[in-house]
Amino acid sequence: MSRVSKQTDGASRPENGSERWKAPPTRHMLSAQTAWRALCRRTGGGISRATFYRWVNSGKLYSVRLGFQIYIPQMALDDLIKHCLDGERF
Repeated sequence: MSRVSKQTDGASRPENGSERWKAPPTRHMLSAQTAWRALCRRTGGGISRATFYRWVNSGKLYSVRLGFQIYIPQMALDDLIKHCLDGERF
């Protein structure tokens, strides 16, 4: 069992350095899965997961990558939801 120290900002970092350090998502950044679920919930569910990730990978939806994790800023998601609700093609 490895020991983990708590940072003042809530992040966890292994003391022995053998495990990866992982920053917690902030309230202004959503994981890609959480963002996709929120998008489906607020637009009626017409956007597939594959389409969502295609938008992320192509840069149509702004995202931040930290290692293998993808985070979507809340403002970018709100913008996308507005465009979808207005009937605009994205």
